[in-house]
Amino acid sequence: MKQELEKAISMAISTGKVKIGYSATIKSVLSGKVKATLISNNIPLDSKKILLRNCELSQIPVIEYEKSGFDLGAVCGRPHIVSTLAILNPGNSKILDFI
Repeated sequence: MKQELEKAISMAISTGKVKIGYSATIKSVLSGKVKATLISNNIPLDSKKILLRNCELSQIPVIEYEKSGFDLGAVCGRPHIVSTLAILNPGNSKILDFI
C-alpha cells in the first residue's frame, strides 16, 4: 500500500498539478481548488491542526502519509523536507483512490 501511494504521488507530480509545502498547501486549501491534501506523519502539531480544520471546513479530503516529511520530500524528488502536498489535479495518477 505504501509503495502504491508513493507511485501515485510521483505520478501526480509528473502528470498533474500539485502544490508542495505547507504555505502553498494552506493557500490552495483556502482558495477551495484542492481535490485532496496529503500530510506527512511529522508535520508540526499546530500546522496540522490548522490544515485539518481548514480542510474540514472546505470538505477537502486528507490523505495521511505514514512516513516522515524527509521521506515525502524524497518521493517528490526534493532534497528537503516536505510536510504537505495539495493535489489540484491528479493527472494520470490514482492518488484520489487513497481517500
